[in-house]
Amino acid sequence: MPRRINWIDATRGLALLAMAAYHFTWDLVAFRWVDPALILSRPFHLLGHAIASTFLLLSGASLVLARKTRGHALWRDPRYWRRWAQIAAGAGAITLVSFQMFPQAPIFFGILHCIALSSLIALPFVEAPMALTLGAAALALAAPSLFASTAFDAKALWWTGLETVTPASNDFRPLLPWLGFVLLGVAAANFSLPAGRERVRVRGTPSSASTIAPAPTPGKTPPASKPLTFLGRHSLAFYLIHQPILYGALALIGPRAAPAIEEAAFTAQCVAQCSASDAAASVCQSACGCIIARARAAGRWRALVSGALTDAQKTQTHDDAVSCYVESTGGAGR
Repeated sequence: MPRRINWIDATRGLALLAMAAYHFTWDLVAFRWVDPALILSRPFHLLGHAIASTFLLLSGASLVLARKTRGHALWRDPRYWRRWAQIAAGAGAITLVSFQMFPQAPIFFGILHCIALSSLIALPFVEAPMALTLGAAALALAAPSLFASTAFDAKALWWTGLETVTPASNDFRPLLPWLGFVLLGVAAANFSLPAGRERVRVRGTPSSASTIAPAPTPGKTPPASKPLTFLGRHSLAFYLIHQPILYGALALIGPRAAPAIEEAAFTAQCVAQCSASDAAASVCQSACGCIIARARAAGRWRALVSGALTDAQKTQTHDDAVSCYVESTGGAGR
């Protein structure tokens, strides 16, 4: 009975959970449950890069694991091509769906697209000397800084990563510099993983082809890591279905909810504007609360916080603001 390399599965599973949490945060912003500033922050962007890097490193390592134990070049292995076709098909499906759901920022070259193309380019480096692989990885990582040019600004060339514009996309992982991480995974695996005599199945991440690899030291899988290894063994399926589930769940409850972040943000802005007119803080808090209550009662709260009020609704909201202010001052005005 073949054994699996549990730590690889567990690492892959952990990266999948991190990815799901990352995407869920985007979904919360889309439905206005959290402050949009969160996904614009540098730590959040670095988290996304770390997750993508992990998948790409595992992708490169998996190529080497397959080559070491199958005993022949991967380009002659039907299992490699079968897994590659699954990844390419998944990438195509994501593109089609994203153009329907997010036409202003479709996913035309995301992580799966990058994995599919990078795994082809990396095949010769599985057999190449370590120095050549590391040199190519360094060149790929540095390429956007060294070779970016307006000549690559045409939409048809954005996938290269050498463009000087910033494409609008909900997931953009161009070939360069991200190919560099796949090559680093290849180099690391060639350096640290000798060919094993025992063959064990290692299924791919959303980032790799199905591979066969040396068996790890025998031992039982720690119970705490079993959920992670399970995810790691079904990574492509998890990648493809997690976002529809998360986004769909929020789509069901989001329109019926009045997220606290919206009220807090509106109240803060309202109070700041009110206080600028030298009104007492207590009066401003009361007046702003009154405006919110009336907007909800009139069914225009969502339009108010999303900036989609009609002219008639703007007039009514202004009248409410005046009336609420008067009521908050006990009818005495300013």
